Amino acid sequence: MREEACALVTAMAPGEPAAGAVDDGTRLTADLGYDSVRLVELAMALEQRFALPAMDFDELAEVRTVGDLLGLLAEHGGEG
Repeated sequence: MREEACALVTAMAPGEPAAGAVDDGTRLTADLGYDSVRLVELAMALEQRFALPAMDFDELAEVRTVGDLLGLLAEHGGEG
């Protein structure tokens, strides 16, 4: 799941990661150019891809990095 989620994060990102690859420390806003609307779209795509229940917008608002997002996915039933 991790590799697929990272690939989706990269594919949907408005910007390119500075180092060319995303990792747990990659910042969604500062490094990849995500805004709140794009982050919601990403969450919906991940929910659909991994058949997860809908994420709470308050939880999603706390997500800053790819690692945060992967942790949230794991909390919602995705594999680590």
